Amino acid sequence: MAMFSVCWGSALAWADTTDDPRVLQHQRKLFPKAEAVAHKPQSWDYTYLQGQLDGYPLAPYIELKTLMNFPFMSNKDKIATFLQKYEDTPLDRPLRSKWLSYLAEKNQQALFLHFYRDIGNPALTCKKIQYQLARKDLREQALSEVPELWLTGESQPKECDVVFEQWQDAGLRTEEMIWKRLVLAGSEGQHTLVGYLSRQLPSEQQYLGDLWLKVRRSPSYVSRLSYFPGKFPRREAEILAYGLHRLVWSDPELALRMWEQINKRYTFNGTEQQDISTQFALALAIDDDPRAELWLERAVELGDDEQVLRWHLANGLRKQDWPHVIEVAEEGEQRIGADLYFQYWLARSYAALKSDEAASQSFGSLAEQRHYYGFMASAQLATAPQLADKPLDFEPVQLLAVANHPAAKRAYEFLQLKRYASARREWIYLQSTLDDQQNLMAAVLADSWGWHDQAIFTLSRTGYLDDVKRRFPLAYSEYLVPSAEQNNVDPAFAFAIARRESSFMADAASGAGARGLMQLLPSTARYMAKKKVSYSSLFDPEQNVQYGTQYLRYLLDKVSDNPVLATASYNAGWRKVKRWLPESGSVPMDIWVETIPYRETRNYVKAVLAYQQIYAYQLGRNKNLFTDFAKMNITSAGLAF
Repeated sequence: MAMFSVCWGSALAWADTTDDPRVLQHQRKLFPKAEAVAHKPQSWDYTYLQGQLDGYPLAPYIELKTLMNFPFMSNKDKIATFLQKYEDTPLDRPLRSKWLSYLAEKNQQALFLHFYRDIGNPALTCKKIQYQLARKDLREQALSEVPELWLTGESQPKECDVVFEQWQDAGLRTEEMIWKRLVLAGSEGQHTLVGYLSRQLPSEQQYLGDLWLKVRRSPSYVSRLSYFPGKFPRREAEILAYGLHRLVWSDPELALRMWEQINKRYTFNGTEQQDISTQFALALAIDDDPRAELWLERAVELGDDEQVLRWHLANGLRKQDWPHVIEVAEEGEQRIGADLYFQYWLARSYAALKSDEAASQSFGSLAEQRHYYGFMASAQLATAPQLADKPLDFEPVQLLAVANHPAAKRAYEFLQLKRYASARREWIYLQSTLDDQQNLMAAVLADSWGWHDQAIFTLSRTGYLDDVKRRFPLAYSEYLVPSAEQNNVDPAFAFAIARRESSFMADAASGAGARGLMQLLPSTARYMAKKKVSYSSLFDPEQNVQYGTQYLRYLLDKVSDNPVLATASYNAGWRKVKRWLPESGSVPMDIWVETIPYRETRNYVKAVLAYQQIYAYQLGRNKNLFTDFAKMNITSAGLAF
């Protein structure tokens, strides 16, 4: 097939030619007005606007809003037609939820069961099961669905109470089922639910719920073995395993001491032993504890946990014990398969041991990869990094088929209205209806709209990772380049941070409160601006980039322009990075990165450095940035922390 590039000049340049862009632009302006009168379907305004919006991709949302306002029996046929037409689309769930709630309120059991679909609402699911339990032909099926609702650490809505009672009356709520839920609730700290479930256990076991909560509040409670009477050793062992699992991260000395005592009194099953060994191994290795190697070996014997294997290797790297690193890397490849991490450190070990031919061969295969380890390998060989760029190859008709999909049109219109959450809902639904090749076309479509985050995510989900320009677009370059240059920051570095932080999703918001392209906390933006900064302003790409590049300059100043330390600081904070630096001497950069305590930060640093290399090429700089990284040593000397 011939290569084909897209320039999306108008709203529906690839869609059906009957979609006149001028008409669409007019309808786009009328749509919010129609939403405002959707609750007045008898009004002149509603009738007029509905006529004007005939054929508009978002017109169904007006009908949805009207039906949501009037979910009554008199509209049953209209609701049924709408739900059938838009089943499983984003238009389905809100109306179905409203309609089912109305039918439940009116005790319309047969209609409720007819219209019921699982939409992730436990209250409606319990109401469905309640109605099924009332029918002999559906009772057995209904009872079989209850365990899934029961086995949760959260309280379920009151609609589930009658279902659980009937399940209990049928003799299916066993002591084991109560215990399983108590464990889930205890692990999540649901005190009220644990208390309720404890009372459902036989009286002689009710003390176990209190033990769960005390260990949950304070893992050190496992040191008070006199409070563990041994009456139900299997269940007490489960509580103690949970406590030890958590205690080793806060007080490793106490955890190790108590393990010796507890292990003599209680028998742990294979899963518990593996979990305890894994947590002890990771906690001690991350803390660079001299006892880590013993626990790492033990954890490796009990299972194939990938993080244990990685820290087992990293523990050898700290000592630069290259024969041990080779042994662990070979075992890692044997256990979890070929992995760039193990391949790189095998090659690095060969080089350190002067096995030049083996090192060159291993580095050579790695250097073909567009990856942090591939770029590190190319630096070791003094060769150019390989981007392995293979743009998607397609025919225009393939793109046209996806562009004309109703969900694609709805997503595009929501984008024009800057309703990003609604656009993403339609986009996710669209992808669920497409095959792999069509999803690739969807990625091209999103990229042509300038919807870079969804182009990136869609390519990632399809597994096509070699269209470099679409996966690493020069998005928002009109802001990123001048702002980076103004703050004496490498533009490739700024692009790499934005790409890793948000994939260029301008409205990205994290649970921690970070916002926008460069995922800035409002407090960070205020510190950079030296003035009050509104939360909403951080969703403005220009302002976000301005504060973000200022913050990069601030971090670079603290670390003597070291991009590795600045990258780690951007993710974890410079105070944590300061604690991770060697107290004396220096450490090769690649070893230091592998021993960063936070997995998120380790992966973040590797990704950003690789992205910086890719963006350097995108910006026309044919330089291997990793040449400097491969020679770099990390030290605390001369830094402005």
